Amino acid sequence: MAENKTKKGFNYKLYAAVAVLLVAVVLVVTTGYAFKSRYIQFDPEKTAVNYADTVLQRGDGYNAYNYTMAAKSEKYGDFIRIYYMYPLIYPGYEAGMSDEEFDAIQDNGYNNEKYQSDATLNDDGTLAGQLADRMYPYFVELINTYGWDDYDSIYTNYFARLVEERKAVFGDDYLDDEVMFTAFESNVSSYGNAVTGTEEVLGEDEKTVIQEKSIGLYQELYGEDYAITTAAVSTQEIADIDSYKAALDPEVLETYGITADDISAAQCVTVQGTLADGTVVASLDVYVVQIGNTWYVDNTTTVTNPIYAELLSGITAEAELV
Repeated sequence: MAENKTKKGFNYKLYAAVAVLLVAVVLVVTTGYAFKSRYIQFDPEKTAVNYADTVLQRGDGYNAYNYTMAAKSEKYGDFIRIYYMYPLIYPGYEAGMSDEEFDAIQDNGYNNEKYQSDATLNDDGTLAGQLADRMYPYFVELINTYGWDDYDSIYTNYFARLVEERKAVFGDDYLDDEVMFTAFESNVSSYGNAVTGTEEVLGEDEKTVIQEKSIGLYQELYGEDYAITTAAVSTQEIADIDSYKAALDPEVLETYGITADDISAAQCVTVQGTLADGTVVASLDVYVVQIGNTWYVDNTTTVTNPIYAELLSGITAEAELV
């Protein structure tokens, strides 16, 4: 069983030294997914394969959402801000409020400097690292409990816990979207590393170990040099598009800024992940819908939870609260 543990003697000073670089890399990767998806999504099969590949390779349901209807009207990061971060940062915030109403409550937001303690003002990355480590076991628990199909439960519960954990670590009420994204995306990365394993990474002095070599779940299951290839094996047009659209939840679609009437076509693309010897490790039916000239994964119909409940069930986490 693969584990991702925070070991005794974790070098938080070293963490602090690379914290800024880590955040920058995370932001580049996330931006890269969004940029890449814009061009892929003119093709339904490529959209489905890239979505499935993101899920299967690292268990990364978070970045996979960049290919979905949830990212249609807003950048996916903005969708998360509007529905899950701003209600915690700004007391009285409601999704859909006018710009004038939003402006009126921003002075009372917890991202105001008056909420910053000396710990927040002087943190060199050490406390931010501790916060991310404290949150990781809960992140894994949420993935194991809900899977990424129920992103609402993941974000709602995770960020509510983050507020309390941050108070415990920093001793103040300060909160902004950077704090929330940094911890969450660090946990996404750690989860992916627990799936794939990691190589040893040395610092600029070529002596200091920044990242230790670890064996991931897939390496335990398929061998250290495993490789999973994802490919579409069949595509089926949804003939009764009216019935398909009628089954969609209009309230959920509204949060994406779309209606069922915006959808002109739908397909079911079966994507398989296979090893070099042809062994199929996972199969996923990905439903994609066309809106305008662009295809999006219908995340309300596509079911990925078996990937997390079965294939990735060996991911566990233990952390030492420092």
